[in-house]
Amino acid sequence: MDNQPTITLHYVRKDGRRERTKLAHHTLSEAREVAKWVLHVGNGLYTEVDICPEDGHIETIQNAVVPAPMSTIPEVLLVEDNVGDALLLRQALADCPIPVHLQIARDGEEALQKLGEPDFQPDLIILDLNIPKISGFSVLASYLLKKTPVVVFTASSNEADAYRAFSLGAFECVHKPIDLDDYKTAVCGMVQKWAAPKESTGRTEKSALGEA
Repeated sequence: MDNQPTITLHYVRKDGRRERTKLAHHTLSEAREVAKWVLHVGNGLYTEVDICPEDGHIETIQNAVVPAPMSTIPEVLLVEDNVGDALLLRQALADCPIPVHLQIARDGEEALQKLGEPDFQPDLIILDLNIPKISGFSVLASYLLKKTPVVVFTASSNEADAYRAFSLGAFECVHKPIDLDDYKTAVCGMVQKWAAPKESTGRTEKSALGEA
């Protein structure tokens, strides 16, 4: 697997903009499955995905998903630099009863850039603390006056990190479970609690670390 070439995925949005992800140690077949997941979970946000191996061959997968009404689909921003964790969360979202539009920022700087776009108003931000360029704590501090719920999703079990995150405006801190089923339950719980349509759920007080 160490000699497996890198495959780049280019996600083409409806407005023509492109987002890019590099997959290391993935086969072409696995890259196709990732592209299909992206199109499925995006629910119409992306029109196609270009799969670009290092040999220069480009394969395009078109979106065959019929999107649900835009007004009913929550927008979720995931701030996560680990590709494996991002893919795992995307797969967990696919099993949730509430469909979402998922956007991913790979570092704190990209997250703040996205959040600074006037036409981007996410319903939920899922934030890892240990991210490059600008830390998760700095992202929280910079986003302090915004109303969008921010849930810290972290592998850290340090209570001091949770208290600091709450002091900077986090709505909830959730520890990343190791068990796959528990992981999916935690992710779906965050979406149902904080990003579901307001008529179906209320947004409640902040929760302690480890509670989904």
